[in-house]
Amino acid sequence: MNLIGYADRLSARAGEPVTFHLSSTHAEVRPEIVRLRKPGSPRHGTPLVEEPVAADLPTVLNGQVQVTTSGSHAVAELNRELDAIGLAVWCQPTLSDPRPVLAVGNLVLDVSGAGVALRSAERNLLEIAVPIAQRNWVFVAATIDRAGAVRLSLHRPDRPELSASAHAEPIHLDRSVLYLGSDGRRTSGLGHTFNGKVARPVVSATAWPESTTTALAAGADPLKLLPAATTSVLDLAVDPGCIQVPDRGGLSSGAEIRHLPARGVPGPFWTGAETDFRRAPAEFDALHLHDDDLADAGWEPSLTWTVPAGLASGVYALKVTAGEDTDRMPFVVTPAAHRAPVLVVLPTWTYLAYANWRTYAEYEQERVDLYKERRGVDERDHWLARHPEFGRSLYDVHTDGSGVFYSTRRRPIIALRPDYYTPTTRGFRHFGQDLQLLAWLDERGEDYAVVTDDEVEREGTALLGRYRVVVTGSHPEYCSAGMLDSYLAHTNSGGRLMYLGGNGFYQVTARHPGQPDAVEIRRGHAGVATWVSDPGEENLSATGEPGGLWRMRGRAPNLLAGVGFTAQGHDRASGYHRSEASADPAVSWVFDGAKAGVGEVFGDEGPGLGGAAGDELDRADVTLGTPSDAVVLASSVGHSEMMALVPEEIDHGYAAPPPGIHPKVRADIVLFGRPGGGAVFSVGSIAWSTAMTHNGGDNDTAHITANVLDRFRDTDGPILEPGA
Repeated sequence: MNLIGYADRLSARAGEPVTFHLSSTHAEVRPEIVRLRKPGSPRHGTPLVEEPVAADLPTVLNGQVQVTTSGSHAVAELNRELDAIGLAVWCQPTLSDPRPVLAVGNLVLDVSGAGVALRSAERNLLEIAVPIAQRNWVFVAATIDRAGAVRLSLHRPDRPELSASAHAEPIHLDRSVLYLGSDGRRTSGLGHTFNGKVARPVVSATAWPESTTTALAAGADPLKLLPAATTSVLDLAVDPGCIQVPDRGGLSSGAEIRHLPARGVPGPFWTGAETDFRRAPAEFDALHLHDDDLADAGWEPSLTWTVPAGLASGVYALKVTAGEDTDRMPFVVTPAAHRAPVLVVLPTWTYLAYANWRTYAEYEQERVDLYKERRGVDERDHWLARHPEFGRSLYDVHTDGSGVFYSTRRRPIIALRPDYYTPTTRGFRHFGQDLQLLAWLDERGEDYAVVTDDEVEREGTALLGRYRVVVTGSHPEYCSAGMLDSYLAHTNSGGRLMYLGGNGFYQVTARHPGQPDAVEIRRGHAGVATWVSDPGEENLSATGEPGGLWRMRGRAPNLLAGVGFTAQGHDRASGYHRSEASADPAVSWVFDGAKAGVGEVFGDEGPGLGGAAGDELDRADVTLGTPSDAVVLASSVGHSEMMALVPEEIDHGYAAPPPGIHPKVRADIVLFGRPGGGAVFSVGSIAWSTAMTHNGGDNDTAHITANVLDRFRDTDGPILEPGA
């Protein structure tokens, strides 16, 4: 792409700066701040609506092409010169091509599927040519003494030690840099870094004897064998949520971990007796490095803009143009004062989870089979497929096939654009769809403020409690324990929650404490997933808590929202059948002005998938925590066999499933009260807010949403009482 960029943050309030990083093949770029009012593009068949915002910006910016190098590794500065050296490390390669596993200065230990080598300035000093199996731990050590005697050793569990020796020129290394998983080279694109796990690195200013190598391979403490003052022993087991690694020896002051390798994962001496790294930290002392890990694209800043006082809360963007090229880098302006009665929470952690999802272009034909039609791909996805260095989504796997644990906002995210086309829904999804909700609020003159998941995670009930009504976006799937606690506390203390989406409050997620621009998950072994956690890797490095689904930790979404994820399918959406219970005067006001009567179907029209109940569906279930007094106002009907149950919903046992569409394949609309006048309204479908735009907003889906919003905003006391 000729013009693309990213903001250093997704939200800011008045007085806070937002820095933008641009890459452009054009010599000059014209910047402006716009407020995003409505998503759209010619491909969507609806115009993109934006408003210019007065901003003291330069008329033009100098364009420059910026490059990114991905690849996780660790770096430490050594504090003395070396005339002799010892190197040792455990490693578990996950790809077979030669990659650096440990380097000091120009001395590099390489490991590949064909063996190990010690090289200096691109010249091999020694090598051991023997097959090394992927995903098997091996121990590699090398020494060079003051006279230039070189020794290289390879230990494979349950196999004889292999070694080689030679003589080379004596070495002299100035105060050098230690690289773990890298040799320090920086190129554009995927980093030339190790793919696999590394553990227990040792660097010494001593060419230790062969007996020391044997003892280290057996798990001996290096500091009981080598002088502490001249030895580096990086302790990778300490605080997996941190990017700083302490050195137990005195040869460095510690290392910095770069680009978010997997941490809190088993090392070479893991026994399997514990799966929680908090209970046996010494056994979880590995880093899993990948050449496509990314924490920060590392671009130079192009422009910093401070949000002015008085700017209304909403979604804005830096719009940049050059020739026929345009890009928009969105950000949310959060409220400086909390005066509006309604708060919209954009699910930015879900945006990050899907950020740079590569399936559309990389698996385009497979998705034709999934959709049963060719829906096309946004051209930016083809560009993304050519640039793996910009990181992957939490739905992708790394180049070595392992799952992606971390996702960062400090990079270009192509789907985070108001004109992005999503094949899954034949149009808008996630950010674009949530802009549709804001456009609907604008059209009805609603007084509202906008925040992101970040604000809810940081400020909790202190934020939510300032608003009568909290409205979610279409897919708030990824959330922390603190976020769940805050929403539940809000509704239990008189607050109202409108959950206008599906597959919400589903996946255990945490902000990475060492890289707060990134979020982390572990898939576990349940739920809809494109990868599952390897043994011993189920706990988040950020918090230590078990990952996977909140449902598997006794916190099914039903407890908060009354409904929980049950099915997904992307062929078409359906409508809802209005229930008999909806005629009760305590709740019938929800359907005031709607055309559908009791027993009739509504919401079976709309753009994209063609209805209000589609994409991903949630249903009520008292056994999973739906309150017993929750009223099911409507349930979806008419789904095809392509709307499939999610794995955790599939029945177990010998009994055959019921014929036809499984009764669990449905979206339920529920309404229930909470203490002190609190209330929850949930629609059980991602497609809901897109269907609200049908017929210019004159449809039952929109009318129902408006009725609930008005009642939640304007009514004191219990919501479900007649005449309230």
